[in-house]
Amino acid sequence: MAETIVELYSKIREDPWRREHGFTPEFSDAQSRLLIAPSDERETILGGWLQKFQPCLFGRIVAKSGLITYCFLDEHDLAGTDESIRDKIQHSRTEWTRQAYEGRKSAFVILATSPKLSTALPDETFLELSLRLGSLYLLQELNPNTIYTDEIFLELPGTRRMTWRWNVGVNFFGAAGDGRWWQDHRIPGGIAFSMNSVGHLVKSGQIATKMSELAALIEAPTEDLVATKVDSLPKALDLAMRTIDMASETPSGRATRLMPLPSKIEDLTVHPCPVELPAFLRGKNYCEYEGYYHTDETIPAEYFTSSVDRDPAISPRRLDFTYLFRSDIENPDFVTTGSGRRVRAIEWTETGSSRDMKSTGEMVEVKSSKRLWSLLNQR
Repeated sequence: MAETIVELYSKIREDPWRREHGFTPEFSDAQSRLLIAPSDERETILGGWLQKFQPCLFGRIVAKSGLITYCFLDEHDLAGTDESIRDKIQHSRTEWTRQAYEGRKSAFVILATSPKLSTALPDETFLELSLRLGSLYLLQELNPNTIYTDEIFLELPGTRRMTWRWNVGVNFFGAAGDGRWWQDHRIPGGIAFSMNSVGHLVKSGQIATKMSELAALIEAPTEDLVATKVDSLPKALDLAMRTIDMASETPSGRATRLMPLPSKIEDLTVHPCPVELPAFLRGKNYCEYEGYYHTDETIPAEYFTSSVDRDPAISPRRLDFTYLFRSDIENPDFVTTGSGRRVRAIEWTETGSSRDMKSTGEMVEVKSSKRLWSLLNQR
C-alpha cells in the first residue's frame, strides 16, 4: 500500500546545498512572501511571479490575463488525510473545468507550499511525495518519466451548444529546481503541478474577441471573457519556439534548445513554415527541438537527485512542435491537443421556411467525463 502524504512529508530532508547557496534573489523574494501570506493573497503573489519569471511564455500570458485557476495546499492541508487533500484538489479541479467550459480560464495550477517543501532535498522520498500528490489529482497511480494528461472543454455560447475537448499536459514544478540544471521547472513555495492548454487558450480567445465585437455592434454589455494575442495555432508556434529559446542558463547549460534547419528543407515533415517567424528564428527548425528532459513527461525522475549539474549520461531528445500546425492523419496530437476535438454539437435542419433543432448530440464523449457531466447536470 502506498505511503500517505503525511508519512512521506515526515521523511522529507533539508537540502544541504540549498542551506549553503540559498535561492536566486527574485525567487527568494516571491517565496518568502508566499510562505507567510494569507490564503487570499497567494494567488496575487504567485501570479505576479509567473508573469515575470515563468520561462514558458504561455504561462506568462495566462497569468497576466487572469486565466489560471489555482489550488493552494498549505501545511494544515498536508497534515490532513489523503482523502481531505484529494477532495480539496478535486473541488478546485471541478471549478477549473466549469470556468474553462465557459471560456473564462485555460490553465490550472496546484501548489503545495510550506517552508519544509521549499528547501527539501530532491531525493527518492521527495519523488514519492510528488508522485503521491499527483495521484490524488489525477485519481490514478503515477510513475516517473510517463506522460499523463487531464482534459479541458469549451462550449460555444448559443443554442447549438457546440463543445470541444482538449488533452492537457500535466507538468511538475519544484522550488528545488532554482539554481539546478532543471531551473525552467522551478516554482516558489514548494511543489506544483501545472496544466496549460494552448489549444483552449486560442479558441476561447477567438470566441472572446467575436463576442466583444458583437456586444459593441449591438451596444450590449460585454461578457467577462479574455482574449489574448495568441489568436491562432500557427502564431502559438512563434511563442513555443521563443519559450524553448529562452531556456535558463544553468551550470550545465540550457536544458532545451532550438535546432538549426536541415540542409534540405524537404526533410521537414511540414514545409514551408506555416507562420512568418521573426528574423532570429527563421534559421531554426520549427518542427522539432531538443531537450535534456522530455517536456511532456509529467514527473521526470532526472530531477530527483541532490546533484546541481545534469548527469552527463543524459542525452538530448528530439521533441515536437508540430502538434500546433501539422493536421495530417499521422499526427493525432494536432486534434487532441492543438485544434481540439468536437465532442458535442446540436444539428440544425431546414424544413421549408422553418427550422427545427435536433436535440441529439453529435457524439457522446461528453458523458465519458464524469467531472464535466456532473457540472452540466448542475446548470
